[in-house]
Amino acid sequence: MINVQEYRKFRSQTFGLGQDVAHDLTKIVRVPALFIDNSQVVKELRQGKLIDLTTKAGAPIDIYEELNNALGKDKMTKKQLVSLKDGRKPYATGLIRALYRGQRSPVIVDWAATNYLSVAVGLGLVDYDYSADIYTVTNLGQKAVSLLDQNKEDLLNQFMLERLYEYPYAAWLIRLMNQNRNKKFSKFDLGANFGFIDEPGFISLPEDLYVDAMLDAKANQDKKEMSRIRSNYESTADKYMRWLAGVLLEYKLIKKDNKTYHRTINGKSVEIKVPAYSLTLNGVRALNKVDGGSRFKRSTKRVMWEYLAPKAENAQKKKTSRALMLKFLSESSNGLSIEKLAEKINAVEPSIAVIPEQVKDDAIGLNRIGIEITINGNHLTLKEPLYDFVIPVTKNYTFKATEADKIKEKLLPVLHNLDHTYLQAVDIAYKDKTTNQENAQLEILSTRLFTKEMEFKGLHLGGVNKPDGFAYDDNDGWIIDSKAYHNGFPFTVSHTDAMGRYIRQYRDRNDNSNWWKTLPSNLPNTQFIYVSSFFIGNYEKQLEDFETRNKMKGSLMEIPQLILLAERYKAGKSSHEEFKNYALANNHNFNKYLAELTK
Repeated sequence: MINVQEYRKFRSQTFGLGQDVAHDLTKIVRVPALFIDNSQVVKELRQGKLIDLTTKAGAPIDIYEELNNALGKDKMTKKQLVSLKDGRKPYATGLIRALYRGQRSPVIVDWAATNYLSVAVGLGLVDYDYSADIYTVTNLGQKAVSLLDQNKEDLLNQFMLERLYEYPYAAWLIRLMNQNRNKKFSKFDLGANFGFIDEPGFISLPEDLYVDAMLDAKANQDKKEMSRIRSNYESTADKYMRWLAGVLLEYKLIKKDNKTYHRTINGKSVEIKVPAYSLTLNGVRALNKVDGGSRFKRSTKRVMWEYLAPKAENAQKKKTSRALMLKFLSESSNGLSIEKLAEKINAVEPSIAVIPEQVKDDAIGLNRIGIEITINGNHLTLKEPLYDFVIPVTKNYTFKATEADKIKEKLLPVLHNLDHTYLQAVDIAYKDKTTNQENAQLEILSTRLFTKEMEFKGLHLGGVNKPDGFAYDDNDGWIIDSKAYHNGFPFTVSHTDAMGRYIRQYRDRNDNSNWWKTLPSNLPNTQFIYVSSFFIGNYEKQLEDFETRNKMKGSLMEIPQLILLAERYKAGKSSHEEFKNYALANNHNFNKYLAELTK
């Protein structure tokens, strides 16, 4: 059974996916081998390899002694496995670091070691005890090590392939590619279809924007800009997707190719290639094991509480809610309604306070990590048999809703036409510290609410010395700037210098910034718009002063307000002119505009 267990405290960490981990899963078997006293891996380390990679490489003697004493024991801590001290040192500070050679060092860094441990746990070879905060080898891990030590390579490969069939992330990728066997899926395509739709988590930025930016930079022979684009567009999701695709490529379930993009820019022919993947015949056949078919039963999927939300301010609440959802669905062969599920989840822990609309979005998200749930209207049915797992909760702990949670809870019931992916913008806008990828995602989501959802023309710009986007119709243009400010955006002179420059560049068109060159110069009206969490200080007076100085009207708009206006437009209840009037009215009372816009 899937059980809820209370702990006085427990470590919150990540299991399942990996980066900087071998694609050949048989190499991961070296991790559980550390726990088995007579394994070949342990013997190799004891016979000189461990001392070579510790004291002889410059490590203090106490590191060698602690690692040597831990070697072959049936219980180990994360520090013993990954890093007792600074994991950047060129010697082994943890046993997993000693197992694999790094790119520039005889040992891997602690980040890579953590990922090897994460994947070993995710594949069922190693287990984690929340109460004792220690790791142990599983029966599956012991069997894999036995095959490794006996040099039964074919049997070990088959054994690890069976673990892959139980791995929900692999199931998700195979199912996704099977939906369109002729399509080439890039890491951007994979990332866009992965994870929970209404939270940023493993953000993957759109491929078309990456391609446009790279072609422009290549046409201008701007290597620095190309490097910046690669860095900013390489999200957490993309890195995990590359590793996961590499694993399936290793087992010949998918094949690798390139998508080639051509364009003529300023009379110059430019081309870039984006690596992409498609399903092989072996991959199609693997669906019989993953989903059940032919003479095969559907594989039992290995799920953990840690799989069920990315790192976020309220990740524990989301993981627990989704884990309880799986528990109740696994106990009901006929499925449950989303209303009943919400009721059952909240009965276990009222402070989760999940609403039915969130349960439905979570079901979509669970499908997008490889746990198949059929969604028939408001009725959900779990298709997967699941291995038992623990739902850890802290004793007497009360979950608290973040400000983003509170806003999304009000938005979800009224978004009937707009893709809930845009709710990611709420999380990002209210986030305390954002990454470059998250800032880029906020820019893209804000711009696409104009261009994709409200049918303005325009594009995302972004990058150095450019506004985030520009949207327009026959009458009006909007210079868009998006700001993630956890404590509210202060509309002060120091924060508005860039917008003043964008206004002058667009109006005067006599500088080298280039961003305005493809945009219309003869629009009857152009406005600026800041999109953020909320605004603080004397922003109304400061906005009025800014408009006067720059001779342009503008809007300060909270991201949930923009989402609601886009929903209203898609429902056929608003027009571009009504959007303009509402935007320039600068109404900032959330509950008031929620009531107004949902009439």
